[in-house]
Amino acid sequence: DPRIVIMILQYGACFGTELAMNAQLATHFRTYFQMEAGSASVLAGCFGLMNLFARSLGGIVSDQLFAKFGFPGRIWAQFIGLFFEGIFLLGFGFVDNSQPWYVALIVLLCFSIFVQMSEGTSYGIVPFMNPKQLACTSALVGAGGNLGAVIALWCFYKPLGPINTLLPFKVHGIYVLVLALTSPAFYWKDKGGMFHKASAPEFQKPEPEPVADKDNA
Repeated sequence: DPRIVIMILQYGACFGTELAMNAQLATHFRTYFQMEAGSASVLAGCFGLMNLFARSLGGIVSDQLFAKFGFPGRIWAQFIGLFFEGIFLLGFGFVDNSQPWYVALIVLLCFSIFVQMSEGTSYGIVPFMNPKQLACTSALVGAGGNLGAVIALWCFYKPLGPINTLLPFKVHGIYVLVLALTSPAFYWKDKGGMFHKASAPEFQKPEPEPVADKDNA
């Protein structure tokens, strides 16, 4: 199913990005911004701290949009999460060492929030992709996170880092944006898609409850 392949790549663009950042950020702050190792590690650790709430927030946003717009709301949540993740990662690549370190930290925190949210929105969609093969689908998507880290490290950071320190972040950001734009491929006749309504009642936008007539009450 090509939709599962796309989800594998998209999960690699969020969870894989998280793994790649865990491997890169401390060194980036220490060498590029000329910081002490302890201070660089603290700033890099701030990226992971967003896990305390942001991944759950992604799932909550996915559920809220589903409640309001039906299944297309979950796909829009996925697109928004990945799109802004890519935007802030690209922005992080434009923060050079002529600027204060806290500018990089602010952009990094915004980037991290959307990385973790995208992980939550991904698994807001996965259970519905192929319910009969849910375990297999979940495992494949989860493995896509590790695949995304390998792609990022060996295609972006290791070959491009020696050329320009910030170039891998920029290219990685564009890569995430491209994968965000594949979200319209998530379409099922019964569930709908980003621009199509669902045909099955359980996935449709909920109808508003009728307001009681006070005169007839």
